[in-house]
Amino acid sequence: MDGFIEGRILKPSRLCTSRFHEVRVDYKDLFQQESFWSVIDKDLNGTFHCQYDYSGSRVTPKISWTCFKLKRVHSADKYTWKQPSLHITWNHETGRQVVYIFDFLPYSDGEQDKFLKSLPSREARTHNPFAWHAAFARVVLEQYDEAYWLVRDLVRDHEKNRRFNINNKEFFPELHDIARHAFHYNEIVEVAEHTLTRLVQEQIRWREEDGAAIRDGGGVAHWLNPHQELLLQQKAAVALKARSKSLNERLLNEINLGFNLVLQADSTMMKTIAFVSMVYLPGTFVSGVFGTNFFDFDSPTPGQWAHSHFWLYWAVAVPLTLVTMGIWAGWHWRNAIQKGWNSSYASMQWRLAMRNRGAADIDDDGESAQVQKDGIQLRILGGLLRAPTTMNRRNVNRQETV
Repeated sequence: MDGFIEGRILKPSRLCTSRFHEVRVDYKDLFQQESFWSVIDKDLNGTFHCQYDYSGSRVTPKISWTCFKLKRVHSADKYTWKQPSLHITWNHETGRQVVYIFDFLPYSDGEQDKFLKSLPSREARTHNPFAWHAAFARVVLEQYDEAYWLVRDLVRDHEKNRRFNINNKEFFPELHDIARHAFHYNEIVEVAEHTLTRLVQEQIRWREEDGAAIRDGGGVAHWLNPHQELLLQQKAAVALKARSKSLNERLLNEINLGFNLVLQADSTMMKTIAFVSMVYLPGTFVSGVFGTNFFDFDSPTPGQWAHSHFWLYWAVAVPLTLVTMGIWAGWHWRNAIQKGWNSSYASMQWRLAMRNRGAADIDDDGESAQVQKDGIQLRILGGLLRAPTTMNRRNVNRQETV
């Protein structure tokens, strides 16, 4: 629905449908600014513009408008679009405003009441038309936040029910639709942030051009309060954009995970098919060889050769099958086999060395005892020599870690 506000009094009876360009076919005569027509009859993702009045000694924002875009997602395949827009004509001499609100409210009557209660004071509206933009942006950003959580809930539902839906043929198409909604949300939030940035910049420009009149007229507070409100909403848009970026990456991770799970299932199936094919391949090969003309199984008794020589097929096919499977297993587990062989070889070498050492000790107990005594003395002496070096190394290491 659209709201229409004229003068200083809100007239809810003037609310009309969002198809304003169909209800008022003369809207181009109503709005002389040609650049604003697209806000009414085109599909935009956001815009902002301000036209100044240079009459007299002041420079004031005579006409300004803001346009946002909203997408409310109910499910992967159900959603609604809105294009909330605000058009203000302001006369700084009389303080009179004519305000048009397009396609803004409501999703519910409660949201309409919430917006009416958030309107700036009559004095603030009289002195600063950007007070309207600040109040308008605040309610729009709240709806952006609600729209984010609707998309996030769809992503979260997929994450929680992944193991139940991975075999569903609608799994990836639904993720594709959710990703489309997430991309749209990221786009409109970025444009909304830029729109709010332009609003802040334009109000600063007005202050620079008309600063003396604003100060002398006592309107500094009415300028500063909307300015701070716009900065607050701009920061909220930045936070939503960061959330949107994180949600897109999270959704991309979910898509990649689902794709990898499907690949793993396909890989297991292909291994099974390859193994079954490998089992039957030797038999097929042997039967093909025996079916050639290189072999003659004719026997003196016609019709008996197949029974008398059928054992030959199994005698060749079964060993060949086992050899083929053994070669495949050896290649598949070659690293484990090599590791086990190295371990067994090292253990065997150690046992052999210990056996030789024991035999030497038995042959020459006196010489062995002397060698053992000399070895102990050398180890003690070596430890004493290494002690200062070790202490110095610890000091160096401690200095490097500081």
